[in-house]
Amino acid sequence: MNAKKVQHTVGSGQDAKKTKWIVGRGSATVKIYLTPHGGKNYFTLSYWLEGKRKRQVFPTLQAAKDEAAVKAVAFTNGDLGAAKMTNADSAAYSRAVALLQPVGAPLELAASEYASAVKRLGAVSLSQAVDFYLKRHPANLVSKMVGEVVEEILKVKADDRLSPRYLKQLKYDLARFGNRFHGRLCDVRGTDVDAWLRDLGVGPRTRNNLRNSVQALFNFGIARKYLPKDHDEMDAVPMAKDHDGEIEIYTPDEMKELLEVASPEHVPFLAISAFAGVRHAELQRLDWANVSRKAEIIEIKAGMAKTASRRVIPILPNLAKWLSPHWRDVGKICSFANMALQFVELTRRVNEKRRTAWAGATGASADDLKAADKVAAQRLAKLTRNQRRSRGTVMPGAETAKDEAWKPFLWKHNALRHSFISYRVADIQNVAQVALEAGNSPQMIFKHYRELVRPAAAKDWFAIKPKS
Repeated sequence: MNAKKVQHTVGSGQDAKKTKWIVGRGSATVKIYLTPHGGKNYFTLSYWLEGKRKRQVFPTLQAAKDEAAVKAVAFTNGDLGAAKMTNADSAAYSRAVALLQPVGAPLELAASEYASAVKRLGAVSLSQAVDFYLKRHPANLVSKMVGEVVEEILKVKADDRLSPRYLKQLKYDLARFGNRFHGRLCDVRGTDVDAWLRDLGVGPRTRNNLRNSVQALFNFGIARKYLPKDHDEMDAVPMAKDHDGEIEIYTPDEMKELLEVASPEHVPFLAISAFAGVRHAELQRLDWANVSRKAEIIEIKAGMAKTASRRVIPILPNLAKWLSPHWRDVGKICSFANMALQFVELTRRVNEKRRTAWAGATGASADDLKAADKVAAQRLAKLTRNQRRSRGTVMPGAETAKDEAWKPFLWKHNALRHSFISYRVADIQNVAQVALEAGNSPQMIFKHYRELVRPAAAKDWFAIKPKS
């Protein structure tokens, strides 16, 4: 520490400009020196006893002056018994001073910090604590703030040309994470992440998606050496049990209803999802050039696949019939930027058709339908926005279903793809082949899709064809 900084850290008045003090009592004098260490100021008492120089370190100047006065009085009175040591004590002192010499720490300071550490650590040894710290803070570890790493990962993922949908979701998830955690990435603890996810009050699927995005951020930090290789904080963040995420499929009759109300723009998307199992995100990137009428295959290239690996799916006979009126040489198969809105519209159409059929079967008049609409509108007006959007509360077009006692049509998450896989396994009884077609692992297919449906239902599913 330079002289200028010392003047601002010793104290006030004359002492603020000094680095050395002398305390005298009678004929004896004791010297005090300013001895900065580790960014802090300490004050070392220095005196001679039996031909050897002695030192004592104090955290404040006043404490050092008080002890210097006591020592000076003792020297004047000849009362040196308290300062004398046995041969064993003297040898221990010499060894301790020698051990501390390489680090330049006074013996008293080392003893003080050691005693404090032992009290705070309890049963854990000081060496264990140091090992733990060094394991998580290696010497070559780069300290980065959470916000900095979030910006880096988003840029790298964009440069890697990952799908816009994935990038949008990752950006949204990590923005929520960054709003909660502002410090260094290496200081984020898994228990804090778990508590944050639970406090959000989101559903199991959303919670797991957020967890996956945070895991991606930590993995990126490990790769960039912002975190140690064995960083395991996410082990303390369990996956939420997603009971709503159980496999749901459509019956052949439900699929017929969907296709009957679909507009021509909807048909290729619905048919390829239901009868080839192509993921929605993949379908939105799929081009007619990848659908070969001659070879009777759909090629999902590595760049458009979720798993980043190419796969080929056969065009089954009923799918060929659905695609025949819509076939083009090139161009996007899906013309909609937001298919979620189209799913809402399709659900509304199916439910309106079901209500019309119910009214015809029960003889409900137009006035009866208007009265039911009015009651439903009053009930819905009392719900919050989140309640209205909650699954099962209100399906589009089915606002009056509960009052009128008819069964509404529900849009089921990923049910088109799940239906294809389930019926395809039941139809050909070959898990490995279906895994290749669907872009899943055989273990995943075997665990979630085997025995969901019977072979007879599978025959009905793949017999769904357009009306002549």
